[in-house]
Amino acid sequence: MERGTPVENRITRDFLDEGRGRSRAVDTADPAFGRTHAWLGRPIFNRPAFLQSEEVRSLDRDLGILLRVLSSLPERLHDGDPGRMARALGLNEDQAEAVTRCAVPGPPVPLGRADLLRERGRFRLVEFNTTSSLGGCEIAEMSRGMLADRPLAAFAEKQDLGYVDPVAGIMASMAVSCPTGSGLPVAVVKWPNSPETAEDFGHLDLFLRQLAELGHEAFPCHIGQLDYRGGVLTARGRRVDRLFRTFQLSRLTGATEARELAAPLLDAVADGAAAVFAPLSADLYGIKDCLGLISDGTHQDLLDPVEAEVVDRLVPWTRPLRLGRTTREGRTVDLAAHLRSEREHLLIKPSAGFAGQGITAGWMVGPEEWDRSVAEALRSGAPYVVQQRVTADAERFVDADDPDTLAPCLLNWGVFHTVHGYSGAFVKGIPHAEQDFRFLGDGSHVGCVFHRLPGPGTQEH
Repeated sequence: MERGTPVENRITRDFLDEGRGRSRAVDTADPAFGRTHAWLGRPIFNRPAFLQSEEVRSLDRDLGILLRVLSSLPERLHDGDPGRMARALGLNEDQAEAVTRCAVPGPPVPLGRADLLRERGRFRLVEFNTTSSLGGCEIAEMSRGMLADRPLAAFAEKQDLGYVDPVAGIMASMAVSCPTGSGLPVAVVKWPNSPETAEDFGHLDLFLRQLAELGHEAFPCHIGQLDYRGGVLTARGRRVDRLFRTFQLSRLTGATEARELAAPLLDAVADGAAAVFAPLSADLYGIKDCLGLISDGTHQDLLDPVEAEVVDRLVPWTRPLRLGRTTREGRTVDLAAHLRSEREHLLIKPSAGFAGQGITAGWMVGPEEWDRSVAEALRSGAPYVVQQRVTADAERFVDADDPDTLAPCLLNWGVFHTVHGYSGAFVKGIPHAEQDFRFLGDGSHVGCVFHRLPGPGTQEH
């Protein structure tokens, strides 16, 4: 482990107090976790992570400000034209046209999941996912399973702890973004990976159950099952006027097949016959180049003092991977030379990538492999960014092989933000491993998050 001393808040230390003995670990093989295991398919941390009230208040405020800054970039930089912004970010013409056709008037409705690391006790944001395709939003199911454990439930009651259901917040944002009085069901739309798996909706089972439990009628379909005729949009033969998309704008590759698949959705939305959540323009703000735009000193005049303070505190140094001169801590540097000299403190990542794919972390490779990865990224023609490393703090968990031992684990935090503000969170990490970014595989564990601050959508226990 790279950080020797775990950094934990008071609630975490109280929970791990050795006087609590075996009650410091929850039995995640309990049937209460059945739906969680079926959904997740990965190991579960044997306790929640905990946030203190002031941490939740800070996340609520900071992420709200940062999300407003990102979603207002078309107005600040491109005269309010999201299509123009898409082209400036290097998106293809089909994607830019789709963004323009599906533009929604008025300020964007808050929606996103921030990926954060704690560094020396304070949160730093490394990515902000701003689409409706937000992995991990079903995490409240794990929280409910945790509370089936009597010692943990007693601890939560004593500490006045609860959790927020992200799905409730997401659907509250959808109600604002796509209001309707039609009573029609919501079509949850995926993009098929192949003809063989087109009608496999198993990955949506828990999400659809949670929607039903929240009182929302919804059903799944793939984008090829949409049909738009005579001003009426149908999905699998059922009339709909609201679409919840689980695919990303990047699916519009420019290929004829992709264009034809998307046509009914784009036509219906452009005609006002249906609304899609989130608007396709939402994907623009999660492109990592946007973090470079707002953290680049040349654009500081676009931010007011409050926004600038949040960006400076929350966002690590991030720049487009383009050779030439750039700024670093108030000085001008040659990016190529900076990449070589600061390899162990940098990483490169695809600007529109996800799930840790395509990332090269300089501290995990040698100089030759680093140089090769940089050269390949530059040759690819696809946009990449270079970002300052944020060294994650560790927290302790009961060791699965030795219940009397606490083992440190570096954590990645996924924090949801909606019209409710702070809207729940989860953590990921790889026990007994150095800092890594391949959190979707390699044995990564997932945990839920409890907090002390009641708020909209909070489950009181």
